[in-house]
Amino acid sequence: MSSDRQTALILGVVVACQCRADSSTTCGRPHKPTGGTCPAIHTPHKPLHVIPRADVPPELATTLPPEELMVMCDACHAALLAMRRKTRRTRAVPVPEALF
Repeated sequence: MSSDRQTALILGVVVACQCRADSSTTCGRPHKPTGGTCPAIHTPHKPLHVIPRADVPPELATTLPPEELMVMCDACHAALLAMRRKTRRTRAVPVPEALF
């Protein structure tokens, strides 16, 4: 993603991590001290990441419109990637309907 598009998305939409427990933008971490929301904000030293809401290949992610993207901090992004990898592994093994 171009840095101009990333900057516009971060500065135009949000300045804080969009991770929310029990929602479609969850990373899997509970964020209990803050009531289920991640308190991380965008700073030059800790920039936020623009990522697709759905688990899509990188080639497709670069073409998504802003409403299909979300902004996450390093920790939430890493946790979401781990959760998506685990989900892909469990889906990758096809289960036969019947052997015979």
